[in-house]
Formats: sequence, C-alpha cells, structure tokens
Amino acid sequence: MKPLGIILSFMLFIPSLFAAPTPLLRNNVPDVYIVKKGDTLWDISGVFLENPWSWPQLWEKNSFIKNPHLIYPGDRLHLIWVNGQPKLSLKKHVKLSPKARVIRDPITTLPGYLMLEYVAENKLISHESAKTQPQVLGSSDERGYLSVGDIVWADQPLAPTTQWRVYRIEETFTRNDSATDKSSEVDAKVMTLKEIADLTVTAVDDKTSQLRVDTYRQEISQNDILLPLLVSGEPNLSFSPSTPPESMTANVIGQLEGRSYISSFDVVVLDRGHLDGVESGFVFDLYKQGAKVQGKKGSYHYKDNPLASSTQLGDVSVGKLMVLRPYEYFSLAVVMQSLEPFKPGVIAVSPTR
Repeated sequence: MKPLGIILSFMLFIPSLFAAPTPLLRNNVPDVYIVKKGDTLWDISGVFLENPWSWPQLWEKNSFIKNPHLIYPGDRLHLIWVNGQPKLSLKKHVKLSPKARVIRDPITTLPGYLMLEYVAENKLISHESAKTQPQVLGSSDERGYLSVGDIVWADQPLAPTTQWRVYRIEETFTRNDSATDKSSEVDAKVMTLKEIADLTVTAVDDKTSQLRVDTYRQEISQNDILLPLLVSGEPNLSFSPSTPPESMTANVIGQLEGRSYISSFDVVVLDRGHLDGVESGFVFDLYKQGAKVQGKKGSYHYKDNPLASSTQLGDVSVGKLMVLRPYEYFSLAVVMQSLEPFKPGVIAVSPTR
C-alpha cells in the first residue's frame, strides 16, 4: 500500500479508537414509551438501557430529540435505528382546550427533592468561605427559642429587605493529595451545611443587621452562618446521566448527614470536584476493597496481622452513584443503587473500566 493510502486508512481508523460504545439495550425494550407524570430522565433511561449513563448517546447530536430536558408527560418516545445505532424519536403530545391552558413541567434527571435540595441550594462550603460569611450574633433578649416574626442579629451590614438562609456547619471533610502527587498538590477542607431557618433583613447599621424570622426548621443558634436565599431566576437543573473519562476515579469520603453506613438515595461527598473535571450527571461504579488473606497453604485466615504477609483479594461491587453538584475540590453525589450498605472509603470508578 502506498504511504498516502496508509495515512488515509489510519485517519479513518482513528475515530473508532475513541468512539463511545453502543448503548446496551434492555431485553424486551418497548418500541414506544409514553412519558408519565413523575418520570425522571434516569427512570426513562432505565426503561431502554442496561447502562443508563449511556443515555446521551441516544439523543446527543440527534435531530429527533434536541434537548432531553424538554420532554413532558404525555410525550411519546419511539425507538428507531439510524445507521445501526439506536435512537429515540420524540413525538410531542399537545392537548388543546378552549377553556384552559395547561402548563406542564418538563421531566428532570432525578426526583425534584434531590434536584432542588442538593443542586440549587448550598450544601457544602469551603473552610475559607465559611470564615467570611455573616454569622448570627443572637437575639436582644437572649432568647434560646425563636419563632416566626422574632428578631435576630447578624454581625455584618446586609442589604435591606434581602432574604437569607441560616445554616449550621455539621461535618468537616479534608482532602490532601500532596502525599501521592507532588505535581498537583491539593490541601482543602469543606464543611456540610444543615438548613436551619429563613430570614429577611429589616434594619441595618454600620456593623450589624436586624433580621426577621420567616420560617424555621429548628432552633437558631449563635454562630450559625448566613447565605443569600435563592429568590429569583431558575437554577440550572439540566444535566443528564453521562460517562466520566475512563481514567477518572474518586473516593466516597462521607455521607452528607454523617451517618456511618450509606445506602440507596443517600447523598455523599466525593474528594474530586470541577477543577478535576467532574461534571453534574457523571455516573460512577462503586467498589469496596476486597478482603486480605493471611497464612500458609492449608491454614488461610482473615485475621489482620500487619507484620505478616497477605494476599489482597479483588474489589467488591457495592453500587452506583451520580454526581449532583461539583464544587471546587469536592462534589455531592447521590447513590442510585446500593447492593449492600457500605461505609465511607469506597472508590468510585468510571463504568467503562
């Protein structure tokens, strides 16, 4: 073969090296699926695919479904084949009524309580940022219990009539990569936030602010921190299940509420964030370290003697998770499937491995 032919053949071969694998269709997949109220993008992905994280391959660069977040209850999804690849064709369901106009909400990737609670609102805060936020000074009459309409004071002047949410710092997580990778040292600390109450600024002076309690979930305490309450504009909730790069890994370093064991639909903290390339919607497989076996042939046992040689057995699959919201060095993720309760410390790897 001439050199030019070899070069052209190689150029044609290159895309196949990086092409995404074909989505794995489930057995008895329906030809048509009618979207129901309460469906999520993850639910619908599971109707068609064994690997829901491959969902974007059914619609990405697909003229049939330009935006999967504009799918509504009643719409019909038709499974078709284009050049040997499965695709979904969308037929919109429009119900006309001379009496009323019905406004439908498009489906979201996950249930609304997860999307709004953990994607739209702040749940993690860096150690540095926490030190600069307004904090609760207390109440003028030293009351320990406050109800709706009562007044509290903050230690910074805040814009009049603005609304703020009171949070309490609960768990603290750290990340230190310097011991393993000197070329990209990271030494960071992040804290989890628990929602306490919503307040509105009623008066301001040079050093403090007076705020009225609008709603509360539990008792407000001195030193609780304040963050602006999201009151206008729609949060960006448009992400879909997707596959992270094969080389990407992370560690589950804790559960958001500090519980010792983690199971399905728990929200966890990962030690990788958007500066590491993590994006909302990334799906990871979860593995815990396999057992160590010690002893000689004929007398193997699981007892852990750090001075004795041991054989490390293979890792054990414990579930899957999806990233909800990446922060700078950390991320929040939700466990989509738990094969068994597991402790923090499991590793998250790309499902393409």
